[in-house]
Amino acid sequence: MEDGGKGGSALVAVEDTSEPQIDMKMDIAVFLCQACLLPLKPLIFKCEAAGHIMCSYCRGGHGDTCSRADTRCGELDAFLEAAKVRCPYREFGCDRYVVYHGAAEHQPACPCAPCSCPEASCALVDSPSALLCHFAAAHSRLAVTARYGRSCNLSLPLSQRWHAVVGEEDKSVFLVCLFALGAVATAVSLVCVRADGTAAPQFVCKVSVEHPGDDKDKVVLMASIASSALTGGTPAPGQGMFLAVPQELLSGDKLALSIRIDRLRPAYAVSLAESTSWTVTKQIDSLVILFWKYQNCGTLF
Repeated sequence: MEDGGKGGSALVAVEDTSEPQIDMKMDIAVFLCQACLLPLKPLIFKCEAAGHIMCSYCRGGHGDTCSRADTRCGELDAFLEAAKVRCPYREFGCDRYVVYHGAAEHQPACPCAPCSCPEASCALVDSPSALLCHFAAAHSRLAVTARYGRSCNLSLPLSQRWHAVVGEEDKSVFLVCLFALGAVATAVSLVCVRADGTAAPQFVCKVSVEHPGDDKDKVVLMASIASSALTGGTPAPGQGMFLAVPQELLSGDKLALSIRIDRLRPAYAVSLAESTSWTVTKQIDSLVILFWKYQNCGTLF
């Protein structure tokens, strides 16, 4: 078994080259449950009256229309676990073969699943790792490498709406996105470039901005990091968590900030996706920030 994506929860069997392999074409109906018409997945059963082949989910109700499906098909289980198809994202760099019933789970979690370039005038679609090279070559945006669990200090030009960060350990790609909130503040958000935008969060972040030359004033955001294929460009404020940085905390035409990214354990990532918040903050509409003013006794508003 192998992880189908960067920290993804979908586990599917991939190609085992320890035994001789053959390529063949087969009718897709062989791989489908004859009741629900979805891909068969062990454990598989057969009814004795008509020989209908079905999944364990459908066997219980089959007796209402035909006969009970009580006969196990161990040989068919073994066949389906050995029958693999090529990942459709081969052109984007994935050379994996996955079991047919796991192909639908593998595709969105595949680390080579294509994402869009966030630049509005660019139509390139490629794997996240290839996008990093594209950012540098086509848009002169060199990615900053960050280690998980450690703070990384950045100085970002406000004239550029997005900046790339890559995780040192697993090469996951992140974007720091900047948006003007009128004339009073700048919104800062962090997104993981990943095709499966509905998957449980795999990372959490802490983003903080201090007053230039004075660490008594600070704004801090602690949140899970959403995933996005960037199909519509960089996520705008209101499409997720962001930090509102007042103009007083900007350094001229640049934004100096500190980012820390932590990778979640799989079990905790699932529980986080089911909760509404992982840290104690105060929510004002779609804005969630912590604002520490040490001279005011650390008042949180």
